[in-house]
Amino acid sequence: MHKESRTDRWLRTLFVLLLVLLLLLIIFNGTAKTSDVSNWIIAFANIAMAAAAIGAWRAARKFLSEFFAQEGYWLAIALVNENVIYLGDKNRYQRCAEEAVATCQRLSGAKHTRIDAEQLAAAVEAFKHLHHKNKAWLDNIHSLVFRMETYGLHPATDKQAALTEMTTALASMVSQGDSLLEHLMSNTQRYKKKVASNQNLYLPFSMQSRGKLMAR
Repeated sequence: MHKESRTDRWLRTLFVLLLVLLLLLIIFNGTAKTSDVSNWIIAFANIAMAAAAIGAWRAARKFLSEFFAQEGYWLAIALVNENVIYLGDKNRYQRCAEEAVATCQRLSGAKHTRIDAEQLAAAVEAFKHLHHKNKAWLDNIHSLVFRMETYGLHPATDKQAALTEMTTALASMVSQGDSLLEHLMSNTQRYKKKVASNQNLYLPFSMQSRGKLMAR
């Protein structure tokens, strides 16, 4: 059996009082004595409208409560299934960054060739693709968590700590990845120009070291 809430009890009491008040007004205004049919119709129409308004408000309140809960849980599902799930051990972000840097360092100082230029471009492009995906996941996580909080949904204490640690690590990697990607792309463009001009084919890259990406 559905338990009546305190708000519903107050609304029911208010409606009864309103009904009694309207009946008293009808009596003291002489409507009952004159038997004016139009006044009776207006009075009961007002009662019916008040009852309909209260009923509509209660229905809307129940619908909005269910809607907010449903929307909040959809956000939580999207947070886990579409974003957080990709940040586990199978995420190749750091490994891909290391492969791009290793390719760059391997070619630095060696004779520049078109084949190596293509290999370098492919390695940097792969890192760029993953970098943008991880950056999007980070933005989505922040947005979804904020929207969940507006619906009153918060992760459990232990899950909140894990989520905070994960997003902090991801934010650090993405921040360092921005700088690393800029440097890698600069060296890739420089490499392509040397191959195209056929000059300074043994000139080392400007990057001799890389920033250490924080492990997940």
